[in-house]
Amino acid sequence: MAALLQWRKFGFFDIKANIDGGKLAEVVKDADVTCAAAGRGHVYVGDTNGWVHSLTRQLKLDSFQAHDRAVNSITAFDNTSVIITVADGKDGPSEIKVWAPDKPDVHGHPACLRTLCPDPRPSTSGSRSTPHQALQVPRVTAIAVNPNLSLMAVGFSDGAIMLYRGEVSRERGSKHRVLLTVSSGITSLHIRHTPRSTHLFVTSHTNIYCVNCTVRDKETTVELDSVGCQRGCATLADGRHEHYFLVARPDAIYSYTSDSRGSCYVFEGEKTMVAWFRGYLIVASTDKGVPPTRVSDRTITIYDLTNKLVALSTKVQGLASVVGEWGGLYLVTAEPSLIHMSEKDLHSKFQLLFKKNQFDIAISLAKTQCCDQEEVAEILRQYGDWLYSKGNHPVAMDQYIKTIPHLEPSYVIRKYLDTQHIHNLTTYLQALHRSGSATADHTSLLLNCYTRLRDTQQLDEFIMSKNGAVDCDVELGVRVCRSAGYFDHALALAAKHGLHHHHLAILIDDKKDYVAALRYISTLDLEEAKGNVLRYGSVLLSHVGDETTELLIRLCTDYKPSNTPIIKEGSLDGYLTPEEPVYADPEDFEYMLVGHSEQAITFLEKMATIPGKLSVKLYTTLLAEYLHQYSLAPEGQEQVALGEKVMELLRSTDNEYCRDHALLLCDKLKFHDGKLLLWEQAGMYEELLAWYAELGDMDSMLAVCSRKSHQHPRLWCSALKLITSSSSLVPPDQQHLMTCLSNIEQKGLLPPLEVVDQLATSPHISLGQVREYLLRVVSTHSATLAAEAARTQQYSQETSRMRDTIRELRTSATQFTATKCNICNNDLELPSVHFLCRHSFHQHCFESYSESDSDCPVCLPENKKMLDVIKAQETHRSQHDQFHEQLERSADSFSVVADYLGRGVFTHLHSLAAMYPSLNTTKNQSNVVPRAVAVKVAQDVADSASEARIRATEIRPKHGKGVVVPEPEGRLRALERVNQGPVETPTTSLIIYH
Repeated sequence: MAALLQWRKFGFFDIKANIDGGKLAEVVKDADVTCAAAGRGHVYVGDTNGWVHSLTRQLKLDSFQAHDRAVNSITAFDNTSVIITVADGKDGPSEIKVWAPDKPDVHGHPACLRTLCPDPRPSTSGSRSTPHQALQVPRVTAIAVNPNLSLMAVGFSDGAIMLYRGEVSRERGSKHRVLLTVSSGITSLHIRHTPRSTHLFVTSHTNIYCVNCTVRDKETTVELDSVGCQRGCATLADGRHEHYFLVARPDAIYSYTSDSRGSCYVFEGEKTMVAWFRGYLIVASTDKGVPPTRVSDRTITIYDLTNKLVALSTKVQGLASVVGEWGGLYLVTAEPSLIHMSEKDLHSKFQLLFKKNQFDIAISLAKTQCCDQEEVAEILRQYGDWLYSKGNHPVAMDQYIKTIPHLEPSYVIRKYLDTQHIHNLTTYLQALHRSGSATADHTSLLLNCYTRLRDTQQLDEFIMSKNGAVDCDVELGVRVCRSAGYFDHALALAAKHGLHHHHLAILIDDKKDYVAALRYISTLDLEEAKGNVLRYGSVLLSHVGDETTELLIRLCTDYKPSNTPIIKEGSLDGYLTPEEPVYADPEDFEYMLVGHSEQAITFLEKMATIPGKLSVKLYTTLLAEYLHQYSLAPEGQEQVALGEKVMELLRSTDNEYCRDHALLLCDKLKFHDGKLLLWEQAGMYEELLAWYAELGDMDSMLAVCSRKSHQHPRLWCSALKLITSSSSLVPPDQQHLMTCLSNIEQKGLLPPLEVVDQLATSPHISLGQVREYLLRVVSTHSATLAAEAARTQQYSQETSRMRDTIRELRTSATQFTATKCNICNNDLELPSVHFLCRHSFHQHCFESYSESDSDCPVCLPENKKMLDVIKAQETHRSQHDQFHEQLERSADSFSVVADYLGRGVFTHLHSLAAMYPSLNTTKNQSNVVPRAVAVKVAQDVADSASEARIRATEIRPKHGKGVVVPEPEGRLRALERVNQGPVETPTTSLIIYH
C-alpha cells in the first residue's frame, strides 16, 4: 500500500485551455456535454440533444444527430473509424447505434450501420407489455467492445450483462445472450484482449468480476472483490505496467488482474472519474463533504504509478470527460471547451528534477522511459557527485558503482585516493572486477589496497571465489601478492590456475624450498615438467643435485606424473590397455648440466645403459665430463678408474661420439692414452710414430708398424726416417735399425739408393752398421742383372728366328705336305683348303667349322685372344690419369713405365708403319700367287691320283678369281710384336680345285 503523502509532486504537464477557440461551445449552444471519446484521429463529443460532434486535429468541427435523446456514451477505436453511441430509449429499451464516419450518407452524415435495442429480460411471446412493465425496462449503463469488433458486452441497470459475438457492425452472423446477472446495476465494462485470451472486467455497485470469454459458450466468471464502484471510476491500464484493471473508491485506488486483486494506492478525495493515458493514471476528485455537481471544481491529478510520483495536480471547473488523442491528453469541460495537457519532454523533466536534487526519481524515470545506459549512467554520476559534495561518501560510492562500465573508472578513483577512503575505493574496485571492466592497473591497485589494509580475509574472498574462479588478472595478482610478501596466497592462486612458472618462481626464488619445487614439477605433464626443468634446473642442481638428477632420469625414460593413479579409471573393468611410454629427449637438458659434472655423469651414464638414448653429442659430453673429472682428480685409484672409463668409452664400438672433438679434449686435458688410441683409430699413424719417436719409445713405434704393416706397409719408411733423423741426439739402436731395413727390403718399399740417401742423413750411423744390408742389396741386384741379360739374349734369338721365318715366307714358296685334315683327322681329299700356319682341311670340313673364309679354325681362338689383348692395350693407352696415379702410388716407378711402354703408350702406330713399310700388311693387300706356282702345286698333288691330275687340268678358276697364296701366320705374329698394336691379320687360304 502506497500513501500519497510519500509521493512528490511535479509539473510534468503544460496546460493550455480553450484550444478549440470556442468552436465547441458555439456548436453545442444551450445543450450540455454528456460524454466524449477519441479514436482514429478524431475527438467525439456527445450532448444532451443527441448530437455527436467530431473534432479533427486541425480543429475542424462536424456534427450529426445520432439520437433524439441525450447521448450517454461514445465508444471509438484506434484501428477503425467505426463509433458506437448509446442513448436511453423512449418508453423502451436503450438504443445502441453503430456509425461509420468515413461512409457518409446522402445528407453527408455518417452512415448508421446497425441499430440495437438490447433487452436482457426473457421474452414473453403472445402477451403485450403493460405500462408498468415498460417503466421497468433496464437501461444500458455500460458498454465494452473488442477492438476487432468481434465481441461486445452490454451492461444494464438491473445487473444483467449481454454478450454479442460476431461482427458488431452487421446484423447477420451476430449472436447474443445474457452472460450473467448480478445483484446490482453495472457501472463499467472493460475488455482486455491478448492473442491468447480475452477477459471481460465487470464492476457493479457492489461487486467486481472477471469473465473469461476466450472460448465461445464456455465463459467462466471469477469474483475479484465484493465491493464495487461508481460509474466512471474504473479503467483498464497497460499490461506492461502489471496493473491490468484499476478501480477508484473513496479510500484508495485498487488494482486487479484476471484472477486476483493486486496492490492499492491510498489517495485522498472523492473520486468521480479515472482514466489511463500512456502509463499515467488520471484521477478526477472533489473535496470531502462537497457534493459533486456538473459545474463544480474538480481536482485533476496525474499519477505515475511506476515511479511513484505526481506528474501534475490542478483544478478544472465542470469536467465532463478525459480523452487521449493526437499524442496528448485532452479534458472536455461542461462549458463546453477543450483543454490540452501536453507532457514535457524528458530533458525538461530531468532539468526540473535536477534543480530539486531528485536524482533518485530521475534515475527511475530514465529507466521507465527506456533511456540508454549512457544517459542513466550520467544521471547516476551527477547523483554521486551531489552526494560526494554533501560528504556522504559511502552512498555516493553506491551510485558510482551503478555507473560501471559506462563511466570512466579513473573519474571515481581520483576522488577516493585518500587513505581515509580506502574502504570505499576497495568496494569500487571489487565491483569493477565483478563486471569484467577492470584493467591490470585496477587489479594492481585493488590488491595494493588489500595488502595495505592487511585484511587477509578480504584478499582471500577476492582472489578466490566459491567456484574457484578469479575476478582479476591472475598473473598480476600473483605478482602483487609476491611483492607484498603474501607468498602463500600467491602460491595458492598460481596452483589453482595452472601458472606453473609463477608457482615455481615463488618456491625457488622467494621461499627457497627446492624440494617442494621438485615435488611440484613431478606432478606436471611431460611438456610442462620439461619446460620448467629447463628453466629452473640449473638452480635445482646446485641445491638438490641428486633429487634433480633422478627427476631428469624419469623425464627421459618413462615419465608419469607423480599424482597419476597406478590404474586408470577406464581400466577397472578388467581390460588393461598398455600405454605408450612418453619421455623427453636427453639432448634437451645438455646445456643445463654444464657446471654440474658429477650430476651430468650420473645422468648420462644412466642414459647410456638404454640403447639408442644417447646421441653423438651426448656421448661426446659424457667423454668431456669424464676427462674433466680426470683432470681434477688426484693421482691414484680414482684417477685410474676415471681413465679406464674414458678408455672403455673410446674403445667401445657401440658408442658414437665425435672423434675430432674427443681428440681435442684428450689433447687439451693431457689424457695421452686416449689421444694415442684416437690417433690409431683414425689412421693417423704418422702422428702416432712421431709421438713415440719424440718420447724415445722405439719399441712401441716399431710395434705399431708391425701391427699395421699389412694395411700400411710404408709405415716402415716413416719409421726409418724417424730413426735416422738428423735431429736425434742419440744413436739409433742397431736392432731397431735392422728391423726397419729388413721390412723395407722384404716388401720392396724403397729403392736401395733412397735407403742409402736416408741413412746418410743421420750423423750417428756408420757403414759398418748397415754392411749386411748393403751386401744383400748388391747380391740381389747382381742376380737380377744376370737374369735380365739371359732373358734379353733369349728374346733376341727369338726375334732373329721370327725375322728369318718372315723372310722365307716372302721370298720362297711354301709347300703344303699335310696329308690329314686337322678337323676330322682323315686323309685329305680334293677339294682341300691349306693355310700358311701349316693347317689343312677338307673343304666341307672347313665350311662346316670355320667362322669366316679367311681364318684358320684351329688358330682362330688364339688369334682372337691376341687381338683382344691388342685392343685392351690400345684402350689403356688413352688412360693417362690412371698411368700417373699408378706411377705415384707404385714403389717401383720404372716397372710401371716399362709396362705402359710395352702397351704402346709412347709409340704411334702409324709412324712405326712408316718406318717399316715392308712389314705393313692389311687384308686388302693379299699376294696373288703366279699361275706357274698353282700348276706346280696341282702337279704335286696329282702324282697320287691321275684322275685328280686330269680334273686339275680341266678345271679353271670361276668368276675370274686366281689361286691365292696366303701370308704365313708366323710372319703376321712377328708383325704384331713389332708394331705392338692391333693389326687386322686375315689368313689367306689356298684353295685347290679339281
